[in-house]
Amino acid sequence: MLKKSNAIDRMLRENPNLADRRFGLPYIGGRLDGEKFNPTVQNIADAIDFYGYEVRDENITTIPDIDLGSGNPTDYEPFPLSIEEMRKALDSVSMYKYPYTEGDDNIRKILLDYIEEEGFFNDHPYAYSDIDDKGLSVHNITFLPSTSIAFNMIINIISKPGDVVLITGPNYGLFTIRAERAGAEVEIINLEKEDNWLINPKKLALKIDDINESLQKVYNRRKGYVPRVVAFLNVNPNNPTGKVMGEKEVELLKEIGNVCLERGVFVIDDLVYRDLTYDVSNIAKPIATLPGMFRNTISLFGLSKSYGLASLRAGFVVADEIIIRELINRIFQGMDLSPDIVGRALAGAFNTTPKRDEVYKSYFSKLREIYVYKFNLLKTLVNGIDSIKDSNMAHEIEEEIKNTITDEKEVNVVLKGLLYTDFPENLEPEAGFFALLDFTKVKGMKYKGTRITCENDLLKFFYKTSRIRFLVGQSISWPYKDELIARVSYALDNKKLILAFHQMNIALTHLTPADEYIIRKNELKDQEQMAHIKVDGWRSAYDKIIASKYLKSLDYESQTERYIRSFEEYKDLVLVAVKDEEVLGYSCFDLKKQDDKYDAELVSLYIKQNYKGKGIGTGLFKETVKELLSRQKRNMIIWCFADDNKSIKFCEDLGGKKVETKQVKIGDKYYQEFGLYFDLEEIMANPF
Repeated sequence: MLKKSNAIDRMLRENPNLADRRFGLPYIGGRLDGEKFNPTVQNIADAIDFYGYEVRDENITTIPDIDLGSGNPTDYEPFPLSIEEMRKALDSVSMYKYPYTEGDDNIRKILLDYIEEEGFFNDHPYAYSDIDDKGLSVHNITFLPSTSIAFNMIINIISKPGDVVLITGPNYGLFTIRAERAGAEVEIINLEKEDNWLINPKKLALKIDDINESLQKVYNRRKGYVPRVVAFLNVNPNNPTGKVMGEKEVELLKEIGNVCLERGVFVIDDLVYRDLTYDVSNIAKPIATLPGMFRNTISLFGLSKSYGLASLRAGFVVADEIIIRELINRIFQGMDLSPDIVGRALAGAFNTTPKRDEVYKSYFSKLREIYVYKFNLLKTLVNGIDSIKDSNMAHEIEEEIKNTITDEKEVNVVLKGLLYTDFPENLEPEAGFFALLDFTKVKGMKYKGTRITCENDLLKFFYKTSRIRFLVGQSISWPYKDELIARVSYALDNKKLILAFHQMNIALTHLTPADEYIIRKNELKDQEQMAHIKVDGWRSAYDKIIASKYLKSLDYESQTERYIRSFEEYKDLVLVAVKDEEVLGYSCFDLKKQDDKYDAELVSLYIKQNYKGKGIGTGLFKETVKELLSRQKRNMIIWCFADDNKSIKFCEDLGGKKVETKQVKIGDKYYQEFGLYFDLEEIMANPF
């Protein structure tokens, strides 16, 4: 007989995350197969969760924050013809009927005409009687509430466990999570400065071949098949770089398409920002419009970003009939059908009527002007008014800033740009409404004595001082790990944007210079200096605690040899504080097994004798805590000799609490030690 259990209690035991009453982003979730995210995707999930939930404080329900990371487009009227078509549907007498799962054929025909006018064609058509002269039919199209739902279903359709989806970095971080949640593995291919932040076909081919070769070696058909790279996600225009591949880049697009075609890799062509390309002569070009590419390409279109209809959630998919058939099956099995009103809105936006052409040109010419102005406003706020070459626009921006910030002195500060900040080289957006900001100059600087060494520190600093949030580089797979990057939206109201950057500028003035030393992972060359620091530290700190016979037995040479022998085993568990080539101190930590009482232990923390009292120990301690949190550890134990009052006080001042004692043998004598427990999340909750 089953044991009786309260249903809610049982649900909480099985889903402990539901115990938290969250504000902001809901729980990111996990893979549907119960496996853990791979480390790359977990890092993205952690960063998005930090931005959307963890950094926010208990005041959020009464004191709003400023979200520079928002994905909302600017406050602009919805596309008029979409609204018109939805109104017609609501006024009709046919709303009582359930729509077909695949969508109304009349709507699909309107969408088909649109994509054919945009250049879509299939030069390897099926022999069905309804195939038109472009090799297509309505059966190449279906629509859903949002391209995000479509993407989830597509990944589930085209991949089996172990198969890989290749996604660029930078990227839209949630797509990496969704791909793995659907059961695929995600690998990142970096966009790089030397390639003008565009995909390099040779590097793409090499990446696919390397992954496939490694999978061949690992799996060797143990599952009855060999996993492989099944898809490459091509976001064009790119989110978040704003880079566009249009007619001017057609040869590059052909190369990308051919690399994937030759290797049996689908191209998922995400075109949701296409109509927000600023240069109307170089609108983002769909790969399915190139010869031979249609059947290997899955194209995504949507209303949310470009057509002012994010709240509606409407997108459609164009693909080979085989893909569309299974997509319709999944729609039926999972959500039954897509709302007809979604199709009506899509048909209003994507059609070939003269009226649409006229309204489209008027609507988007104004919208593009707005976004170009907004980016130049952002550029002023970052690089200063002198960075704006168009004198009329510069004058308009200056007047808007003066009308928003009335203090003349503060206006002049804002017009000079944001301290310590720039755009990454050659990365001004060509579409969309996101920009990337480089805060790397802030790295190592301090606020109220606490160093900013990572992107979470940067986000906490701005939230603490200005209640401002944004997405950081880790959440978008920024390829240069030593840089501090923020993804910000300039779709916000202009006044809000100006005030936010003014507040950020004020906050940055409170930073103090970086220390003369850095904290990094230890290297082999550090071991001799570390050995000296340890021996000197024991002889000094434990002179009246440990038997002198044992202390005298310590020597530099044997300690150095011991450290060198164990370097490969412990190299990722030791942080050193270094000034030029001089090691000033180091910390060593240990990661405990899942069934241990504690998640981690800080095994040692030593500072060079003539550098004690300068905050280096605290700095190493905090960096160790950050490192442990990045490895999903939540608590830590430190053992101190019971007679070592200095070390105990140091630990207690940092939040440690005595929880247990033990006897430890050193030499031929036993000594009592106190175990001090640390809640790592609590320590880092208010670092400033």
